[in-house]
This record gives sequence, structure tokens and C-alpha cells, in this order.
Amino acid sequence: MKLAPFMQELTLLYSIALIGYILRKKEILPHGSERTLSVLLLNVTLPALIVFGMDVPFSIENLKQFGWLSLMSAFVLLLSSLFSWWRVKQWQIKDTQKNALEGIMIFGNQGFLGIAVCFILFGKTGVLFATFFNFVYLLWIWTYGIYLFARHSKVLPWRSVFLNPGVISTLIGFILLLLPGTLPHALSNTLEMLGKPTVPLSMLLIGVLLGALPLQHVMSFLKSSHLWLASFYKLLLFPMLLIPYIFFSLPLELVVVAVLTAGMPSAPTISMYAERYGEDASFAAAGVMLSTVLSCITIPLLYALILIISSLA
Repeated sequence: MKLAPFMQELTLLYSIALIGYILRKKEILPHGSERTLSVLLLNVTLPALIVFGMDVPFSIENLKQFGWLSLMSAFVLLLSSLFSWWRVKQWQIKDTQKNALEGIMIFGNQGFLGIAVCFILFGKTGVLFATFFNFVYLLWIWTYGIYLFARHSKVLPWRSVFLNPGVISTLIGFILLLLPGTLPHALSNTLEMLGKPTVPLSMLLIGVLLGALPLQHVMSFLKSSHLWLASFYKLLLFPMLLIPYIFFSLPLELVVVAVLTAGMPSAPTISMYAERYGEDASFAAAGVMLSTVLSCITIPLLYALILIISSLA
């Protein structure tokens, strides 16, 4: 897809977030609606979409694509996790904000916005590639992401770290990927119907979460240079680490999905984790808001950069 049509589709996607923002500010969606949407997404629609996306017949080509995308995902997650841990140790910030800042830099809105963007670009193939790329990411955010916030708790909830809808659905999807057939038609249709609302609901949730933030708090947090640097690392620096894979003679679609998915804004899950484990949830939400707003510029920028480099390669 050329850049102009892509930006038009992306604008429509962010318009849903704007609707969510207005609905929350006008109290049409009342206080607590963000929690309801989060529970619905994390426990129902997203797991269904993960399983549906990986329910494809086994093939060597799919396995190769899965291997490359998992490699790229693990590569960027490892480097971003190490860099974020090292960078936060250098910054003079409140203890209640350190874990949130690490999470903002490491974890993007890949399962929600990432899949939506890839669907805009490549249709069902984009969803499949994004799901492949998200395999390692989902395991990482549902394990290390929870550990990052819960590690200072008196009792670390190991059950929720390893046994939760995200991990379970990802493992089920991986098993389906290795099987020769697919799920029964009726079950596949059910998963599709449950999973597809993830795209609009996730954008609506982003808007509702932003609309729930007191403007004064947001403005005070946005004065923090740490949040701006964290957004720069998340949106541009880390995804650009994957651009050299263009020269590996891989299909361009794989590299586009990897770079753009890695360049998604910070995940709203981070503010939910922060609230659950007694961290500064408002600070985390402000970071998510900043990266989400900036991603309107950085996502098309990354896509344009990939097109330019690929034309020269």
C-alpha cells in the first residue's frame, strides 16, 4: 500500500480513539467503563483473536515466517528490555514511576493497534504475520510485564504470571499452527466474531483511558523529559533496530510488519499493571497518552522510511 492511502486508513483508526475520548469526557461512558473494556479485551476478544489468527494449516513456509518474525521480536524485546533497565537506573525519578517507565519503553500496543495497522496494510495476511510477531511479545508482556510490577510485592502471583488468558491463548495458537488441519468451521467462526471487535474496542479503550485522565495531571507529567525520551526510544529507536533485516532477502511484508508492530505506542496494559500493583498509574497513563499521540506521526514516518530503504536495497 502506498503512503497516502495508508495514512487515510490510519486516520480513520485514530478517529475511533477520539470518539472514545469524547464519550469519556462527556460522561456518556461513565467512570469504570475503561476497566470493563479492559477486562473484555484482555480476557475475551484478544485471546479469541490470537487463537483465530494462528488457526492456519501447517506449512513449511508459515513455519519459516513464524521463525523469522519470532527472531525479530525476541531481538528487539531483549535489546529494549536491557536498554530500558539500564536507562531507568541512570534517571533520578520516583520509585513508583521506575517500573512504569520501563514498561512504557518495552511494551507497545501490539496486540490491539498493531494488528489493526497490519490488517489495514495486508489484510488477513497482515493479521497472521502480526500474530506471529506477537507470539514472543505476548509471552513477554504476560510474564515479564507482570513480574516487572509485581516483583516488589510481598507475594509474587506466579499463577497470574504464567496462567492467564494471554499466555494460554498464545500457546493454544502455537499448537494449532503445528497441526495439519484447522478448527471446525463453527468454532472458527465463533472465534472470528469474538476476536474482530478487538480492533475498534481497543481504539475506543485508548480514547476512554486518555479521557479519564485529569488534564492538570497530564500537563504536569508531560513536563517530564523522561517521558519524552521514553516515547522516542519506543516509537523510533527500538523499531529502527529491525530495519537492517531488509537486507536479509526476506519478503518486504515481514519486515514492514515487524518494524511497524515494534513501533506501536506504549500499551495501555502498563497503566493497568501500575494501578493493580500500587505504582503511579497516572504517570504510566500519561506516558501511554504521549506515545499514542506521537505515534500518529511516527508510524507513517517508519512506513515511509521502510519504503525508501527497500527501494534502494
